[in-house]
Amino acid sequence: MEMMTIPDRIKKAVNESGYKEDIGNILANMYLYMEKKQWWGACHATASALYVCLSEIGYAPELCIGEVLGKGLYFDHSWINVDDKIIDLAISMTLLGGAPASEVIVLGKEIKTGLPPILDYGVPGRGIEDQARFVMEIPFVQYMDNFPDEKDGLWGVVREVLNTDTDILSLREKYKETKRVLIRHD
Repeated sequence: MEMMTIPDRIKKAVNESGYKEDIGNILANMYLYMEKKQWWGACHATASALYVCLSEIGYAPELCIGEVLGKGLYFDHSWINVDDKIIDLAISMTLLGGAPASEVIVLGKEIKTGLPPILDYGVPGRGIEDQARFVMEIPFVQYMDNFPDEKDGLWGVVREVLNTDTDILSLREKYKETKRVLIRHD
């Protein structure tokens, strides 16, 4: 019996949640990009690029930042909400040498178990710390423009994930008012 790849599991989870194939393709492409680039601990970048990609295919994602509690540890994190359901690819590639804090979460469920995440998102903990505060406060377009080691910053990632020729100048204009939403459930 052949093992399903993570991109296949992502697409299956999207399908089982009743969403169109386009979102599954975007999430699978993003995951493959993250894997290829070994994007460990790149939650802010991943969520930012996904926010633009999902917006471009007609969804209304929410770009979230906050604290997450998992296995007794609080950490600052970014993720996407679509229809109040969590999408979190980066949680599977953490700063801990790439060790996952969780399986990939697609539309509120872990892709392996189909169950809600074992993590608590948006919990009050220590408060948002330096790096996450910087990401929260920098204008979105500036963050996208200046992401290191990527041609055209994160806009180049968006182009690759969407697999289309994108006009970066028009994207910059379109997303210039984008703000991250601080999620905190007391």
